[in-house]
Amino acid sequence: MRNFFLLFVLIVGSVSAQGVSMSPTRLFFTGNPGETVTELVTLHNSSNKDYVLSVNYMDWKREADGNKVYFKPNTLDHSNSSWISTLENNVSVPAGATMEVLVTMQVPEDASTTEVTNSMLFFTQLPTQEDKATSSSTGLGIVTLFEFGLHVYYTPPSNNLKSLEITNIEEITAAASKKAAISITNDGNVINDATVEFELINTETGEEIKLKPISISMMPQSHQMVQFTLPEAISGNYLGVTIIKMAGTSDLRVGEKSFSF
Repeated sequence: MRNFFLLFVLIVGSVSAQGVSMSPTRLFFTGNPGETVTELVTLHNSSNKDYVLSVNYMDWKREADGNKVYFKPNTLDHSNSSWISTLENNVSVPAGATMEVLVTMQVPEDASTTEVTNSMLFFTQLPTQEDKATSSSTGLGIVTLFEFGLHVYYTPPSNNLKSLEITNIEEITAAASKKAAISITNDGNVINDATVEFELINTETGEEIKLKPISISMMPQSHQMVQFTLPEAISGNYLGVTIIKMAGTSDLRVGEKSFSF
């Protein structure tokens, strides 16, 4: 009888899994059309097991709620997945070893001098015969793998405008909970990392309720809605204050809206 193995791929949100770590988690390239530029990715295996990772690419975009959606490589208008490559399609990382992977970007001759592009480079664990044998011996027929996702960005050299704008603040009700929704637009021309803060000030008592800040990263000309879950028992009149702190600059964005609960 033929053996069947069901493969589960665990997409790693952090920088390590099963003793293997990766750094950095994002690569930022810049260069003029026609130039070749490179960056290094470090893979460290602190376990006592050898791993082989395959290299593959995908396109992605972030939806308004902040979630990423993946697409086949070289399908989105802002894709640079066909610009990047590594020396080999598979990377061996022996037990206890540290490997450096050279990632090369060939900027096309006809590349836009204003548009930021992006893609995702994946390092995916390949199952070994030992993995399959272990799976077979347990009777489950399941092999669980891990996968690292590396964001790849290209920014033209002349792009340097960092700016975010608050376009709306509103109350929404979702799944029986109240939320404050902050709509934000990246009206600059570079990738923008920022922290969004939100607090409520009772206009009668002066009581302040500060909610946990949320970190965001936005492509130029993209839109995102950041939602803060409000306290369940909140009641009264409040002033909602949003503060956006952009990384690498002291420039702030502040927005206010009155709420009545």
